Amino acid sequence: MSIHIPVLAGEVKVLLNLKEGNIAIDGTLGAGGHARDMLSSVGSTGKVLAIEQDTEMIKMFTNVPENLNIEHGNFRNISEIAEKNGFTGANAVLLDLGISRWHFIESGRGFSFGNREEPLVMNLDRTSEVSAALLLNSLNEKALADIFTKFGEIRPDIARKLAKEIVESRRRRKFIKVGDLLESVEKIVPKKYTKLHEATKIFQALRIKVNEELDNLDIALRKAFELLTPGGRLAIISFHSLEDRIVKNYFRELFKNKKAVILTKKPVTAAREEVQQNSSARSAKLRVIEKI
Repeated sequence: MSIHIPVLAGEVKVLLNLKEGNIAIDGTLGAGGHARDMLSSVGSTGKVLAIEQDTEMIKMFTNVPENLNIEHGNFRNISEIAEKNGFTGANAVLLDLGISRWHFIESGRGFSFGNREEPLVMNLDRTSEVSAALLLNSLNEKALADIFTKFGEIRPDIARKLAKEIVESRRRRKFIKVGDLLESVEKIVPKKYTKLHEATKIFQALRIKVNEELDNLDIALRKAFELLTPGGRLAIISFHSLEDRIVKNYFRELFKNKKAVILTKKPVTAAREEVQQNSSARSAKLRVIEKI
């Protein structure tokens, strides 16, 4: 498994403020970095529940301590999973919205455009029948353009041209591999459209749609907050503006209704030293609230 370094680990540990004997929930287990930090904070008398939607990642965990419960599921069902495991009244909940390095490099599901031969799958839950190829081969031009503009923040004129190219291309050959999509992107999207590779935002948009990431986040935030005991803290690490906007607006709503105190007036970002060691930290934003 590729080495995955949890972002903002020190800042998360301080802001969650977990104590010996506390109970905590990591709604996005991933490679387990944050969950391990939680375990060290709550000690042998505390317990941690970790939720992960990818069964392949769960299989990588061995020698799981008795006070760590790992459950397969999507964090949109966090309250149901927590209740099943006896984790209501949590002292802290963390949602790290980043995609693990393993998914990009080793999963073979087409999350990255680095390997043109990988299949266009992009689902985080292998039990899901939805894939990027399915969307590209079935949706009409307007639906595809909407995905690119809404979830990739692609300029509307470019999104429409790309959607048209995809629909025309699939009449000749179905989209199956990463390379199939890259051919269309390379025809339409200007190479200097962004500082990123021209396919970055396109792949992000498809991944978000395949996994319904923003809808799931909106649901999970509300359920996670309800699980907290008074004084409990909810921490969210986001990696792009679409996620951060949802988190920021929900936290403001809770503060306005006097249900929570915002502990991060501005999002916490990684120090230069961390970014130098872990490029994934560059776009990370941490927001934390405390339930009243």
